Amino acid sequence: MTSVRLTTALRAIVFALAATGASAAACAQDAERRISEMTAGKPAEVGVAWIADGKAHAVNNADGYPLMSVFKLHGAVAALRRMERRGTPADTLIAVRAAEMEKDTYSPMLKRYGGRDFTIRLDSLLRYSVAESDNNACDIIMRLAGGTDGVNAEMRAIGLTGYAITETEASMHADPTRSYNNRSTPLAVAELFRKLYEGGILGEPYATLLKNILLSTSTGPNKIKAALPPGATLAHKTGTGFTLPDGTITADNDAGAITLADGRRIYIAVLVKDSKLGADGNARLIREIAEAVIYSEVKF
Repeated sequence: MTSVRLTTALRAIVFALAATGASAAACAQDAERRISEMTAGKPAEVGVAWIADGKAHAVNNADGYPLMSVFKLHGAVAALRRMERRGTPADTLIAVRAAEMEKDTYSPMLKRYGGRDFTIRLDSLLRYSVAESDNNACDIIMRLAGGTDGVNAEMRAIGLTGYAITETEASMHADPTRSYNNRSTPLAVAELFRKLYEGGILGEPYATLLKNILLSTSTGPNKIKAALPPGATLAHKTGTGFTLPDGTITADNDAGAITLADGRRIYIAVLVKDSKLGADGNARLIREIAEAVIYSEVKF
């Protein structure tokens, strides 16, 4: 089924529910049922959560989904909270040593600066880490956040639960199986986005900086972003695992804040673990799930 056909079918279901006077709760329950049907029998573990109008919904909300690069959001929030307390401006220059730059990893920043010491603005470093998912930038941000202990301290301070972060990009690069240690429930990821937009966990201009960076994320255009209706925007973070010899993809994630044309927001997380659907199959499933969520929240 193509995206256009699926969207049409989902719209038809929602319009039918609206015509019969179905409540918002009934629409959400129908979405949960259909998502359960979409994921049942798939050669993958799929967890989904969304928060809209103050109500949380989840399907397969277990705590063992590897975050992969989604944890770069946790690191960014933690680093910015520390910068804010210290009054550090977003344009502060950060010194980076050549020894901090892992050569055999995904790093657009490495291509830009090469194997030398350099300085970079904090806001640019955050953009590399979050929007471009640069692994070297991530670990420098983690250093600024006080390492994994510092990140966890900030997450506890904002009341986030249902997750675990014990690894950096460097430690996961050294032993890819350790990427399973950075894990979360889908609802905890959606809740972190909600806290960013509604919970006051960052003051200005730090909150707006991070939201704008998330809006500029270049990864995952065929996932949640492909499900957006006209006039909607997506501030999001993706995360992709490694591929095992048998073709299993250890993780394939997308999560973010959808702002609809009417200004309402949906905080959503779709986490896929140990999938044999392939990259295209994972993206298609994430998009279809996002469509089901979005159209369950449409107001008439």
